[in-house]
Amino acid sequence: MLNKKIVGGFFAFSVLVSGLVHAGTTTITTKYEQSFKENKDHRVKLRVGHAFDNNTSVYFEQTRRWLDEMNGSPDIFENLLGLGYTHTLDGKNRWSIRPVMEYRYTPTAEFARPSLRLNYRVNDDWLIGARYRYEYQTYSEDGRTRSRVNRFDGYLNYSLTDQVSLGWNPNYAYHLGSGGSMYTGTSDRWENHFIADYRINRAQSLRLKYKRKDETRDSAIYNAGERNDVIELNYSYRF
Repeated sequence: MLNKKIVGGFFAFSVLVSGLVHAGTTTITTKYEQSFKENKDHRVKLRVGHAFDNNTSVYFEQTRRWLDEMNGSPDIFENLLGLGYTHTLDGKNRWSIRPVMEYRYTPTAEFARPSLRLNYRVNDDWLIGARYRYEYQTYSEDGRTRSRVNRFDGYLNYSLTDQVSLGWNPNYAYHLGSGGSMYTGTSDRWENHFIADYRINRAQSLRLKYKRKDETRDSAIYNAGERNDVIELNYSYRF
């Protein structure tokens, strides 16, 4: 699709230009995500990101998926491109704001997702934050009404030690207008993500994330009226 070529070209150009001007840190992250009830969802993700010394960052993430059983090669589920910038709001580096532009595309649909996140570092141990994302469907293969979704995230992080930290990420999303519904069967849904991070050394880290999902709609073929929770395990390497 033409939109993919345009977005991919812009992303590649941004990385090339920024890379020629500013150094920085590259992070490669592998993720494995799985649900545990009927019709199990297995997802593997590869994310490559680069944070430049001028506080700009770019990243690409691809998700592949098996349904029910892990047989053969997983299908491509979605691709994600992102470009962000972090700006410090005070001299003590406690307040920061981060606008991000993401473009997400699947085999049948494409989405633009601008967002804005505000962080406040209370002290060396505690950090709180909030983020707003607006997701607009820019392409639909079946020609149906394009969805528009408001997404709100909260963040609470606590550093237990120099190596271990814990986080809570509640998030709420709802469809605008009458163009769609969530997996709950209604226009909105709540989720809570609980996170444990372990820094092995300066280059390597692990993350365990538990996603507490909302209840699946009663008319669903699988897991009707149940919470189909998810576990995600990440490994990151920085250089």
